[in-house]
Amino acid sequence: MKIALIGMMGSGKTKLGQMLAAHRGIDFVDLDQFIEARSQRKISELFHDFGEESFRNLEADALRTLAEANTSLVLGCGGGVVLRASNRSLLKEQFITVWLDVPIPELLRRLSYERAHRPLLFSDTWEIDLKNIFRQRKALYRQTAVIRYRWQKGQSIEESAGIIEALIDERALSQR
Repeated sequence: MKIALIGMMGSGKTKLGQMLAAHRGIDFVDLDQFIEARSQRKISELFHDFGEESFRNLEADALRTLAEANTSLVLGCGGGVVLRASNRSLLKEQFITVWLDVPIPELLRRLSYERAHRPLLFSDTWEIDLKNIFRQRKALYRQTAVIRYRWQKGQSIEESAGIIEALIDERALSQR
């Protein structure tokens, strides 16, 4: 079984992905870390030195490699993976894709501590930029995901993981 988590930066794809993978006894792969290992460069360097388009090419290639791998895994995707139609198709065809839908105020709260590590949030207008990115991608997340998990205020990461796991199991059963 291949599971992919999509959503905005700060939505919890890495932490939730690690928990889901551990519960299932399968590997967790962070797509950005996979790209960094293959390119031997940080994502921020790739953006800075080669631009977003070049990064998106690397991302699409990495996603294709993982989709073709003959192994079960939980994949934490970068927030912009849905920008390419080919990536959206691959996610729909090869993965049980879960959209981690977290509201903007919560994303702003979470990301206020991580701006230095997020290339798209380097500007002084990062809050406006984040809202614009969310508006741009929301329909793409909805279109790509087979499961939509909506985070609720006060929900712990453990509760979130349990809910997502139940939704995945329900989906897997319905596909048999």
